[in-house]
Amino acid sequence: MDYKVQFKAYDAVADTTKVAIKQDFPYRVFEEFLPKNRTTDEDSVLVEAVLNIVRMELDTSGAIVAIKKELDKSVEANNDAIAKIQALTKDNEVKANQIQKIKDVADWNILARVTDVDNPMDPTIFKRGLELVDLGQVGKTYQPQEIFTLEDQSHTEAFGEGKRVMIQVNNPFTYQGETLDQLNSLYQNGKIGIWKWTKPKEEKPSASTAKPATETAEKPAV
Repeated sequence: MDYKVQFKAYDAVADTTKVAIKQDFPYRVFEEFLPKNRTTDEDSVLVEAVLNIVRMELDTSGAIVAIKKELDKSVEANNDAIAKIQALTKDNEVKANQIQKIKDVADWNILARVTDVDNPMDPTIFKRGLELVDLGQVGKTYQPQEIFTLEDQSHTEAFGEGKRVMIQVNNPFTYQGETLDQLNSLYQNGKIGIWKWTKPKEEKPSASTAKPATETAEKPAV
C-alpha cells in the first residue's frame, strides 16, 4: 500500500489535526483526527498514525500486534539509551571519586601546614590554600578531621592573608550556616578547631649573638 498525505489541518479549538491520506491503486481515502498539532510531522509518520486507527477499527487484533511492534522498538531504544546513561553515570562516578581523592590529599596537606603554628605559612600562600578548601555547606554533616572554610567579613587584611579561616571538625558536626562568632562556643568546648593566619613569632637574639656589654674598666696607667 502506497499512501500519501492528501490533506492536513490543525484545529486550535479542538487541539486536533485532521489528516487525510490517499492511495491511488486501488483508490482509497481515509480521514482521521489526531490529537495535538501534528502538522509538522513527516508525512510517513502521519500516514502510519492514520493507518493504525484504521487497523484498530477494521482489525483490532492485527492493530494491537502492529502497535505492540512499534512499542517494542521504542522500549528497545529506551533500554539502549538507559544503558548508555548508566555507563556514562558510572564513568562520571569513577572520575568524581578520583577527583575527590586528589582533593582529600590536597586538603590534608593544607590542614597539616595551617596547623603548624611553629612555622606559619606565607600569608599569600595561606590565602590561596584556603581558597582551595570548600566553604561550609549548609546542612552537610562533617566527620572528624574534615575541614571547611568560612569568610570572616570582620577581618581586615594586613598581609594579603585573605578573609577565610579554616574550621576543623573534631566530632560529627552538621553545619547550619553559623557565623564564625556563633562557632566560638564549639571552639571553646573543643568540638571544632578554628585556624586563622598568625604572624610568625619574632625570634629573640640568642646569648651567643647578643652584643657584648661595653667595657667600663679603666686602662692601666702606662
